[in-house]
Amino acid sequence: MTASQVIAEIDFLAPQERKAVFNHVHALEESMIPESFLRAIAEAERGEFIEMRDEYFHTPPVTA
Repeated sequence: MTASQVIAEIDFLAPQERKAVFNHVHALEESMIPESFLRAIAEAERGEFIEMRDEYFHTPPVTA
C-alpha cells in the first residue's frame, strides 16, 4: 500500500478513528524528537518562558 492510498483511506475514517490514527502517528513522531525539545514545548504551553531580546545575549536576565 502506498502513502497516497493510506491517506485516502484515512480521509474516509470516522472522526474518532481519524483522531486515533493522528494520535498514533504523533506518538511515533515524538519518539524521534529529543526529550529536551518536548519539555521546552510543554513549558511554553504552560507559559513558562521568557521573552528573548538581543540585549539578553550580553546581560542575561535574572530569574527568581
